[in-house]
Formats: sequence, C-alpha cells, structure tokens
Amino acid sequence: MANLAKKETGSSRMLRLDPYQGSHQLNVGKKSYKISRNGVVVKKTMTIGKEMTIAVPAKAFKGVAARAIQDENGVMVVTLELLHHDPELCVPLLYANDMDDIAADWHSWSRLMKLPMLVVDLENNPTAVTKQLGALMVEDPIARRKRITTVRHRPNFLRRRKMGVVGKVEKLTAAELIARR
Repeated sequence: MANLAKKETGSSRMLRLDPYQGSHQLNVGKKSYKISRNGVVVKKTMTIGKEMTIAVPAKAFKGVAARAIQDENGVMVVTLELLHHDPELCVPLLYANDMDDIAADWHSWSRLMKLPMLVVDLENNPTAVTKQLGALMVEDPIARRKRITTVRHRPNFLRRRKMGVVGKVEKLTAAELIARR
C-alpha cells in the first residue's frame, strides 16, 4: 500500500512519510519520488518537456539528515531528508516541529534504510551522530586478532604430522569375531 503525500514547494503544510508503511509516492513540484527500503525512483520533467526517470539505490545516499530551518512565521521546523551528494536527488521525508516525532522518525528511517543519522549545520555540512552513553562514546569493539578465514591452512601443531600409509587390508568374517573357549 502506498502512502500518497503531496508537498508543494513554498507550502506551510506539514509532511510526514511513515517509515514502516512500505512504499511511498511523493510529489514535490515537478518531481515525483517513489520511495522504498531498497532505494528511490525519481521522475522529473525536464525543461524540454521530456520526462526523466532515475533509480537511486539506498546505498547511494549519504544518510538520513536532519536540518533545522525557520519558516516564514519564525517557527523552527525540522526537515528529515535522504541526503545525496547531488542536491537534485535529495528526498524529503518529514517537515515537522514536534521533536519527539522527529527523533522517532529519524531513527526509524535510519534503521530501515540502513543509513547513518546525519545533522546538517548552517553551512550545509553533514556530520554523523555518534552513539553516546552519558559522557562515554559507544562504538563497536575493535577486533583483537585478524583472523584469516578465507585461507584454509593447517595449524602449527598439525604441520609436523605426516599422512599415514595404508597397508594390506584384511577382511574379517563373522566367524573370526565370535569369542572362542
């Protein structure tokens, strides 16, 4: 089921795409976005009247970026977007001013698309949000040893052993296995 959301440029209406709904159809100006967890399909009408379709995989985006802006009334509005190095391919996901909903959607979109959470400053420089537990930085532990799993080699203590030689094989019958008195 597709979530149909329309956000005209310059409109003060809020926009929210539910991250767990599946696929979304979004129309912004002359662009149309079809968003799924695998990526985005962008349809854009060019100046000569031809329609151009671009498929952008989820790995091509830098992350899910949060950007705080002031609207024309002076109210602070936070936007969430899939950030791409080409500004034409950035996809808006949320325009809202409720911080609890913004944080929940930001985290949900990041986990769903498997992209990092980014904060965009006033100079449009994205920085990754770090995991913290109080004042401690929480990161994945560094591996203690580099293990070579692709190379199949014998361990050191087995290198000294030699392969055994099989001699003449004798076949035993049932009569020989019975204990005699």
